[in-house]
Amino acid sequence: MYSRENLLFHKGDLSGTLRNQIAQIPIKVDAIPKDQFLSSSEEDIFENILAQVEIDPLVIYEDRMEMESRETKSDVSGSKERVFFGDKGPIYLDAVEVTISIPFTGDPGLWDLRPDHWTSVFPHAKIHQHGKNGIGFLTIVFTQLKDESSNKIKSGLDEELECIRIYLKSQKQQVDSFNTSLPGYIQSAIKARREKLKTYDGIIEMLGIPLKRREGAPLIEPIPIKRKLIRPLPPPPKSGFKPEPGITEQDYEHILSVIRHVGRTFETTPKTYAVHGEEELRDIMLAHLNGHYQGTATGETFRRSGRTDIRIEDQNRAAFVAECKLWKGKEELFKAINQLLGYLTWRDCKTALILFNKQAAKFNDLLIKVPEALREHQKVKRELTESADGEWRFEFFSAEDESRQITIHVFIFNLYIG
Repeated sequence: MYSRENLLFHKGDLSGTLRNQIAQIPIKVDAIPKDQFLSSSEEDIFENILAQVEIDPLVIYEDRMEMESRETKSDVSGSKERVFFGDKGPIYLDAVEVTISIPFTGDPGLWDLRPDHWTSVFPHAKIHQHGKNGIGFLTIVFTQLKDESSNKIKSGLDEELECIRIYLKSQKQQVDSFNTSLPGYIQSAIKARREKLKTYDGIIEMLGIPLKRREGAPLIEPIPIKRKLIRPLPPPPKSGFKPEPGITEQDYEHILSVIRHVGRTFETTPKTYAVHGEEELRDIMLAHLNGHYQGTATGETFRRSGRTDIRIEDQNRAAFVAECKLWKGKEELFKAINQLLGYLTWRDCKTALILFNKQAAKFNDLLIKVPEALREHQKVKRELTESADGEWRFEFFSAEDESRQITIHVFIFNLYIG
């Protein structure tokens, strides 16, 4: 005989719980402090809310079951087969108690929730919540008299596991459908909050610094970008949110496409360009960029400031910075990143780091080393895109204020001629 306590999947309704979870989405979005909401990107807010409402379905790992057994006594006074004279007992006989422990992952609260498809039979087990490693355990206890068939426990375990499998399969279908629907609900809630803030507080979206295209500049289509995001929401600005200038995503993509086009031109004729140093390569890149964009006063949108940088500035803060550097290893790469992070920038600063390889014969090795090094930088926040060979895009925390994030798109062009 085995324990019939600890009924699973019977305390609550899964469908009702999922509906309530969806209803919480706009409440959670509206609960974000206004300054923090306005200074955070839509992607950050999305990932933060998703992490709060997404549900991990339960998975049990039967191949990692463990068993413990011990000798015990079992009261058989209630068994008509064991007591013939109406003795109310207790009457104890020798027995064995077997505890089966099965690891699981997923939201432990799901063990209490009944899916849409269920039967009149519920499985039984005791649930031990997740430990630090994210793994929980369910235990099933069987007790039988020593003179009973040894197959009785195995048969009971098989029945319990089959019942659990049926409920988990039904649950997973509902949870997967729920998780698939979350992006639409979250994006709608974020959009609604932004609209309310604009309506009630008169806050408008961040203005872009206008970049005037030169007439006759060649069209270079940007490559479609696929973003990779992480969940943390940045801290609110120390001085509160204020709309700040910044170049638009469309202009940023076009600037990068110009850099890409010029860099590929360098690579097709490396002997022509490998003779130049960082500053000369910067000046060539600068001339091409200003061939596409025209400033309002001097005719140049992109300016030289430091030895190797190219900038678009407004009120002494940069909205775009590009650094041109020769590849000299990880340490020099970090110095270039730190230089970009150390500039006085607007919150929505977009940058480019343009690396030129003139020394490494094995260029393919650099395509591995560069992103590995970028991921190790102490100020890195997340990797944003999967780009073409020789390109990576990351978001970093500004050295000036961690509420400011700086996007850095890294290129490396091969000018090695042997």
